[in-house]
Amino acid sequence: MANHTDGRFIFMKNQLTLIVAAKWQQYLNERKYEELLKLTKANIEVVDDNQGSNFGHKALLDCINRTGLTLLTVNSYVNEEKLILKHRRIWKSEDGENIKEALVYSYIKMNNGKVAYIQCFNDSEEAEKASGISIPN
Repeated sequence: MANHTDGRFIFMKNQLTLIVAAKWQQYLNERKYEELLKLTKANIEVVDDNQGSNFGHKALLDCINRTGLTLLTVNSYVNEEKLILKHRRIWKSEDGENIKEALVYSYIKMNNGKVAYIQCFNDSEEAEKASGISIPN
């Protein structure tokens, strides 16, 4: 049985976290909600600047639909089941036109291979502080 301090175990856990996060983001961007929710814990915590903390699949879908966002990952920083994704975040209108773009940092926590928590930050230092993950300059 793998020891949690075993480098190979940590490497594999990091890889699994990155794979799940990439598929999750793909399904979010493609609005494939059924697939997205299969990779999401039922009681996911969604932390939103405007709405505060909300829980569950409905909260996640409400946030996605309200913001009309699309995420393009620039870089990933992972520590087992926690990661920060540096994104170009694109907000779109109902007819699909880009309204706004910004560089953001999504802090995601996984639990048993599913997304359990997500919070976005405009500043890398805030994301580092919340997650405990270092983002190189």
